[in-house]
Amino acid sequence: MQPRVTAATAPSPPATAGPNVLDPMNRTRLNRFHAKTILIAGMGFFTDAYDLFVIGLIAALFAFYKPFAIPGSLFSLPFGGSAGVISGIALISAAAIFGAVIGPMVFGSLGDRFGRKTVYGIEMIVLVIGALASGLAWSFASLVAFRLLVGIGVGGDYPMSSTIMSEYSNVQDRGKLVGTVFAMQGFGLLAGVALGVGLLVWIPNSPDLIWRILLMAGAVPAAAVFFFRRRLPETPRYTLFAEGQTATTAKTVREVTGVTVTSATAPAGKSRRDGTAFLSKYWPLVLGTAFAWFLFDISFYGTSIYTPTLISSLSLAYAPHLTAIQHLTTAEEYTALITVLFTIPGYWIAVALIDRVGRRTLQLVGFGVMALAFAVLGFVPSLVALGAPFVAIYGLTFLFGNIGPNTTTFVVPTEVFPTQYRTTGHGIAAGCGKMGAAISTLLFAALVAIWSPAGMMLFLAFIALVGVIVTFVLIPETKRLSLEVSSQQEEFQRTLGPSAVPHLGVAAAVERE
Repeated sequence: MQPRVTAATAPSPPATAGPNVLDPMNRTRLNRFHAKTILIAGMGFFTDAYDLFVIGLIAALFAFYKPFAIPGSLFSLPFGGSAGVISGIALISAAAIFGAVIGPMVFGSLGDRFGRKTVYGIEMIVLVIGALASGLAWSFASLVAFRLLVGIGVGGDYPMSSTIMSEYSNVQDRGKLVGTVFAMQGFGLLAGVALGVGLLVWIPNSPDLIWRILLMAGAVPAAAVFFFRRRLPETPRYTLFAEGQTATTAKTVREVTGVTVTSATAPAGKSRRDGTAFLSKYWPLVLGTAFAWFLFDISFYGTSIYTPTLISSLSLAYAPHLTAIQHLTTAEEYTALITVLFTIPGYWIAVALIDRVGRRTLQLVGFGVMALAFAVLGFVPSLVALGAPFVAIYGLTFLFGNIGPNTTTFVVPTEVFPTQYRTTGHGIAAGCGKMGAAISTLLFAALVAIWSPAGMMLFLAFIALVGVIVTFVLIPETKRLSLEVSSQQEEFQRTLGPSAVPHLGVAAAVERE
C-alpha cells in the first residue's frame, strides 16, 4: 500500500509513474481547489433554487393582484369537474420547471460531447437573460416564455456543476463535496423568502414592483459566477478518458493535488462514442436514477412552490380579518420558519452523513419518513392547520426529503455513469426529475381542489412509498468507491474496442490502496 501523499502533507511533490495518473486525485485530502470549486458550482445552485422557488410567492401574489391579463382557465382535467381547472397562474409557476426538463438533457449531451470546460458557464448566461427579461415581462405569454428560458439555464446547471465537482473530488469526501454544492440550494430558498418578506414589509403597496424585483434579482448571482466558471480547467477524468490527453491530465492533477505525475502512456486521442453500448450496459441505472428523481420532485416541488399559497389559504380560514398582503406576509413567515427549521438543516445533515451512511441508505430512509409524514397529514386532516403540529409534521417531509432523495438523486448519477456519458446520464435523470416537478407544479392546485389537502397528502405518501421500492431495486451503493469503480469505467472502455484510451489500470490501483 502506498502512503497517502497530498499537497497538504508532502514536503515536496513526489512523482507517480505509469497508468495510475488519477491516484492522487482519489487519495488527496480536502484542499483549496475543492473549496474554490464548491463556491463556483454552489453559487449556481444558490441561484437555481432562488429562481425556481421564488415563483411560489409571486403565484400567491398574482392570486389577488394581476399585473396583466392572466387566464383564469387554460384547460380542465377530465376527472376534475369544475375543480380541476388549470389556471394561467399554474402555468406561470410551472414554466421554468418545464424549461428545466429541457436544460439538463441539452447541456448534459453538450458537456460529454465538447467537454465540461467548453460548456460550463453558458447555462448561466441563459439564466441571466431569462431572469432579466422575466422582470420586464409585459404579458402573460411573455412571462411564460421568459420563465421557460430561465428554466433551461437552471436545468443546464444540474449535470454540469454536479459532474465537475464529482470529477474533481477525492474518494473519501466525494459525496460530501457534491452534496455541499447541492446544499447551497437551501440558502437560495431562504434568500427568496427573505427578500419576499422584506419587500412585502418595505413596499406593501407596490405589488407590481415587488414581483419584478424578485424575478430580476435572480440574475445577480448568476452573472457574478460566470467569469469564475469559465476559468476552471477541464476535469482530469474528461481529458484522460474522453480525450486521451495524458499530459494535460497530469498537469491538472498537479494543480488540484500538488502531486507531480508522469505518464508512461502516449496521448491516444479522443475516445470513440457509442450511445448504443452505453444504453445497453447502463439502462437499469438510467431507469433507476431517472425514476427516483421523478418521484421525489413530484412531492418536493409541488409542496415547496405551493407552500405560500397553501398557508395563505389556511391563514385566510383562521384569520379572516387580515388583508390580502397580511395573509401573504403570514404565509411567507411560516414558509421561512419551515425553511430554517427543516429544509436547510436537511441539506447539511445529508452532507455530514452521505459518505458514512451511504447514498442508498439515506435515500431509503428519506423516502420512508416522507411517506409516513404525508400519511399522517392525510389520515389526520385536522393537523393541516396553522400551528406547531402542522409545521412539525409538514416540515419533516422537507427535512428527510433533503437528508435523503433530494441530495442523493443529485449525487448518485455523477457516480454510476462512465466519463464519456456522465453528464448525459445525469442530464437524463435531472430532466426526468424536473418533468415530475413540472407536472406536479402545474397540477398541484387543481389536485388539492379535487382531492382536498388531505387527499393530496395521501397521494404524496404513495409516491414516496414507490420511491422506497425503486431505490431498493435499482439504486446501488457507491460510497467510498472511486468513480472508475462505481461507474465500471474499465468494463465500458473494453466495449469501445481497441481504440479506447490505454489507461485501464487506474481503477484497480485505487481499490488496492
